[in-house]
Amino acid sequence: MGVWPESYMHNPNVDKPIEQIWDDIDAYSFEERYEDDKNLHNGILFVSPIPPLNYKGKFLKGFCYSQGTRILLDKYPDLKKLYIVCANSMFSSYPWSAKADVYFTCYKNEAREKYYKNKYPDRKNIVCLPLQDADWLNEYTIAPIPNTVKTIDVFAVSTPFPVKNLPVIAKALLVYEQKYGKVLKMTYAIGQRCTHKREDGSLDYSQLGDYGKNVLIEVDKILGDTKKYINFEPYIDYKDLSKYYSSSRCAVLGSLIEGKNRFISEAMSCDTPIVVFKDFNKYSRGDYPVFFGNSGEYVPEFTPESLADTIHKVITSPQNYEPRKNYLIHNGRKNFVNTVVDSIPYYRENLPDWQEGRIMDNVWLDMACWDNYHMSYHDYVYGNSYATSYVAGLEKIDTLLQTLSTKFGISWYNKQD
Repeated sequence: MGVWPESYMHNPNVDKPIEQIWDDIDAYSFEERYEDDKNLHNGILFVSPIPPLNYKGKFLKGFCYSQGTRILLDKYPDLKKLYIVCANSMFSSYPWSAKADVYFTCYKNEAREKYYKNKYPDRKNIVCLPLQDADWLNEYTIAPIPNTVKTIDVFAVSTPFPVKNLPVIAKALLVYEQKYGKVLKMTYAIGQRCTHKREDGSLDYSQLGDYGKNVLIEVDKILGDTKKYINFEPYIDYKDLSKYYSSSRCAVLGSLIEGKNRFISEAMSCDTPIVVFKDFNKYSRGDYPVFFGNSGEYVPEFTPESLADTIHKVITSPQNYEPRKNYLIHNGRKNFVNTVVDSIPYYRENLPDWQEGRIMDNVWLDMACWDNYHMSYHDYVYGNSYATSYVAGLEKIDTLLQTLSTKFGISWYNKQD
């Protein structure tokens, strides 16, 4: 356990039985990092798409998710009195938190779920949700900016780490130039504040750790004059992301294996078609799609030429794609909460007037939210509730839970470190 599946990063066809592949994937979870390194405890998130509610004599547990549920359930044994607790591995693995009520599994894969629950019969009652934190995207904050000129051919928001296969993308840019007689304008946001742009537009990554630096060195060797092909942005503030997506003809992900990937969701929400390898997370997904409808294209083969051809197909036929339309039908926060409520028996049995797929129309929920938190449930979901719905760090989580336990008159035991 705790082993990153490196052999899967650049190999789309692993020659093993599928059960062994699932075991390899499940052998790594980011949960472990947060448990082993106390310096990361301030980064533990506590996200609550549904708050605890008490209205007209009816108490309803909230729903929360975190990558630190093992720590939280150990430290706060009474947490389940307030919340249905969901574990998040931040990877395409099943989480390791055996005491959680719910798992984020990224995708609905019945064969994988059956295998997992047969292997761990003590977890047979854990509800598996085809979601991850990347799906908790505010589709109104990350949205297309009207009348934005398309000045970027290819956009990526991704670390320069090996799992992202940046060298394959670099080779695809060369293939595109040779095959289609044009140098693509690519912007690549690497999210590394320790890097900076030189006056000539090239990227100074000398302060970056070797894990990312070595990849960028390889890219420089492939491209020669890298800045001719890639405009590396050290960091883009979240408030500016929609502008970049709206300026782009397509968004490209080079990974074969990781978590659900927020970049894909952001691109579609901004109506930017995505280009992703058909083998992306294929062992975790089974038949579950990376995207729905005509939101983009799958790259048929894990080769630079196949990637270049797929980029060309997308950017020369923009009229063929409707990523935001598909995203709003299947994704976004409203659909996220509907999936949670409709999939967990507790809510179907305890939420007054529950109707499938109608969470935002539930009058009891809206009235309870106004009574308890002085806002509509819509406002709670879409951003006016950060003090309750999105908390980071054990100290702030502790404060929130103590406040809520007092508010709802729930006995509370806090295990000391």
